[in-house]
Amino acid sequence: MNKKNLWLTAAIVWCVAIFLASASPSATGGNTEMLIQRFFQLTDSQAAFFNVAFRKFVHLSAFGLLAILIFNGIGQKRPWLAWLLTTIYAATDEIHQAFLPERTGSVMDVGLDSIGALLAVCGMMYLKKKRLQHLKRS
Repeated sequence: MNKKNLWLTAAIVWCVAIFLASASPSATGGNTEMLIQRFFQLTDSQAAFFNVAFRKFVHLSAFGLLAILIFNGIGQKRPWLAWLLTTIYAATDEIHQAFLPERTGSVMDVGLDSIGALLAVCGMMYLKKKRLQHLKRS
């Protein structure tokens, strides 16, 4: 299996993982808040704050990772496509959540996911540029 196919396979596996996690009743905000509160012995307001921060970080990082996998799988000459495909998948995931009990679909979450993808793709482009500069100097 060539490297691009391996990256694309990893992207598909990650999409399935995101789908399963978002479909899980244990992934609701109330459940994660309760776990954070119990584990760290926090007050209600502290747990609510850290729950929101944690959940938004998960959105940024999960879809950032997906963008990196797609970026490496489709070739690094079309970074905009990696961002676009990731954003489209994020939107479909939020639509999926809208049909689940105890879950809601959120346009804001799609925005966060898209920002995570954009940051990841920009980071990959920056690293690629730095690597090329290093190779030219060598």
